Amino acid sequence: MKDNMVEMANKSVVASLKSLVVSACALSLSCVAAASVLDRPFFRANATVVVIGAGDFNDNGGVAPVVFDFLHLENGVSGTAATDLIGLDGRPVNLNSGLFNPIFSEDAGGNEFQINDAVSGGEFNSTGPNQILNATDSYNAFVLDEDTDVGLENLGTRASRFFVASNSAFDIYAHANNLETTGTFDALDLSNIRFRLRYQVTGGGATNRWGERAQDPAIGGAGIIFPQTTAIRLDAISSGPTQVFDGGRRTAAEPGSLLEQAVGFQARYNLLGDDNTATNYDLSLGSGSIAADVTYTVYVP
Repeated sequence: MKDNMVEMANKSVVASLKSLVVSACALSLSCVAAASVLDRPFFRANATVVVIGAGDFNDNGGVAPVVFDFLHLENGVSGTAATDLIGLDGRPVNLNSGLFNPIFSEDAGGNEFQINDAVSGGEFNSTGPNQILNATDSYNAFVLDEDTDVGLENLGTRASRFFVASNSAFDIYAHANNLETTGTFDALDLSNIRFRLRYQVTGGGATNRWGERAQDPAIGGAGIIFPQTTAIRLDAISSGPTQVFDGGRRTAAEPGSLLEQAVGFQARYNLLGDDNTATNYDLSLGSGSIAADVTYTVYVP
């Protein structure tokens, strides 16, 4: 009898303890198993610049327009090259007949000649391509006097373009090197090539128009470092990458395509004679060639 009473008392105590635990769990979450998931959606557009031109020289089968630089500008400083997410070195373009055409290399042919100050005649008839003289071109017979002369077409100017579209400010540096000369042009060097850089926010035409939704990227910066009125020579940018454009803001002003948001940069080069003052070719220079590489690189401002 006594044992039964003890057993009944123990059961009563256990029941009371269970009741207390249930009551405690009802008042607190500490007794309930739990798991959590922490999500953190975010959207961030890194500072980015795309450079548009041609995939290669025209005579090497290049096509245009092509994006050959996709630059990641985060965490850099001006003068230090940004990470390029496309492994391709591009070429600039010409805008001929309203089309983007890759430039030709010096291997494609010589410059076009023009007849200056003819009494009559002397018209140049080109079958194309632009800026290249070849055996299919022709000239009209011309009457000459004491002022008539022969020079390079357009005063020996070579022009080319590349385009930049960006969501941030950017700088451009240029470096001239790899000089090569042939024939009697061996007497010339980088100081015999005049260099100017300019930019156009919008231009072109029809489907090949650019910049309709772009803005002036120089605002907030210094813009072109060497004004067009300053006739610098390529030797001025031959010691290493030299800043030629100081940007202050992005090119993209409104929603649109890359070409609509792109700004065009045009480089113009002129041949200077052996006296380093003439702005064109003269027969006394003889025959030969002079060529150099000019590398344009986009940097973080």
